[in-house]
Amino acid sequence: MKKLLVLLFVGLLALTGCATPAAPKAYKFGTGSYTTVAGRAATADAEGRVQVTSVYAAVLLDDAGKVVYVDFDAAQNQGTFDVAGAVVKAEAAPTKQEKGADYGMKGASAIGKEWFEQAAALEAFFVGKTLEEIKATPVNETFNPTGDDLKASVSIKIDPYLAAVEKAIANAVEVKDVAKVGVGSVSTVSGRAATADAAGRIQTNVTFTGVAFDKDGKVLVALLDVAQNQGTFDAAGAIVKAEAAPTKLEKGADYGMKGASAIGKEWFEQAAALTTYFVGKTADEVAAIEKDADGKAVAEDLKSSVSVGINDYLASFAKAVANAVEVK
Repeated sequence: MKKLLVLLFVGLLALTGCATPAAPKAYKFGTGSYTTVAGRAATADAEGRVQVTSVYAAVLLDDAGKVVYVDFDAAQNQGTFDVAGAVVKAEAAPTKQEKGADYGMKGASAIGKEWFEQAAALEAFFVGKTLEEIKATPVNETFNPTGDDLKASVSIKIDPYLAAVEKAIANAVEVKDVAKVGVGSVSTVSGRAATADAAGRIQTNVTFTGVAFDKDGKVLVALLDVAQNQGTFDAAGAIVKAEAAPTKLEKGADYGMKGASAIGKEWFEQAAALTTYFVGKTADEVAAIEKDADGKAVAEDLKSSVSVGINDYLASFAKAVANAVEVK
């Protein structure tokens, strides 16, 4: 009788759901960017220009290394100057994704599709593929897709997107039980006139943040970087230099903030401290981080590790939240 009761008890435990809980689902989440800088000299008939295009991507990979989610955007900003080396305009623009139909590619496109439509088609094409399969996407000598399954929906050159995805995958970190992911950016553009003693400059800063949330809306991981680039010109409006630079994160200790920092920490260390501070917080709690008039954190548990202004970092985080989509 005892043996029978034990068997019945074990059976009841099984029926009431005392099975071993499922292991948290593992993913990898990463962001990466690829930047180009182009310069055009000023003439009597046309302003000179420095144009910076930073393509960035966020990716989520499953445990087999296949893309579950990918999101592209391109922050294209420029500054202009005249033949005397004076800055005419230096103002940030919305990203290509933010411009939507106003970007104006549709009329000039051989396939009649706007940039955001082509970006969405490329994203959909990459989903379910590994990095090796993505890199094997057939293209011509100018990196336009040639495969029948892609060329009807994507006519743009895709080398910047391939490069951004490859960097994002290389930067990916493990994260478990992800419910939502998103990426966003903010840009600033500044200009400095040329003089007889110093070149003029157009400088752009594209701050982009990728974020992953759990089912309770709390941050699992946040990834932050800044693509800081510039082009220079002389007092006659001729281009001196227009060349892309590594991001702040890619520069690492070479960025050179540590010596000038009041807390003796390099940019990448401060960025890591800030994003670690986000973990476990909701989007509203991150948005509520208190700052002083200079945009610097005032909380005692943060200002000892982050002395830089954080306005752009919080703004790019907020955009990533707004752009976040559910992981299916």
